[in-house]
This record gives sequence, structure tokens and C-alpha cells, in this order.
Amino acid sequence: MSLFSWLKDWKVLNELWDAIEPFVINLAEKNVPKYITKLYENLAKATQPTLDSLKKLKEKIKTSPNALDDYCFNQGVNAIETFANHLLTVVADLRK
Repeated sequence: MSLFSWLKDWKVLNELWDAIEPFVINLAEKNVPKYITKLYENLAKATQPTLDSLKKLKEKIKTSPNALDDYCFNQGVNAIETFANHLLTVVADLRK
């Protein structure tokens, strides 16, 4: 394939993309929010059992405090906080 032929094909592809790009963007604007919502739902489903468990442990500590439960609760909260901070750092880097 000669350079001229390749450039001609590239020009045709660019013209084709220019013609269909608005439709692709419109399709993305309609569908991407659903996928992002699904991603959020999956993250929430994955973390909810941990949060529920920590809430129950917190209530148990209120009624019958003991050092082991308190230690486990604090470790769990620290782990969630560490992960949340990690996600905030990743988000900050992505937004740069």
C-alpha cells in the first residue's frame, strides 16, 4: 500500500468518523449513565455487608462493651477509611 493510498484511506475514515461522531456521542450520553449507576450499585452491594456488620458491632459495643469488639470495630472502620482515602486519591489523579 502506497503512502498516498494510505492517506486517502485515512481521509475517508476521518470523514466517516466526522459523520457518525454525533450519533456515537448521543448514544454514549444515553447509555453511559446507566452503566455508571450500575457500577455504583455494584460497589454499594459489595461494601454494604461490611457496613452493616460494623453498625451491628457498634450497637453491641454500646450494650456490652469489651476490648475485642472495640478493637475489631476500630480495625474495620480504619480499613474502610483507608480505602475511601485511596479512592479519593485515585479520583484526584484522574481529574488532573
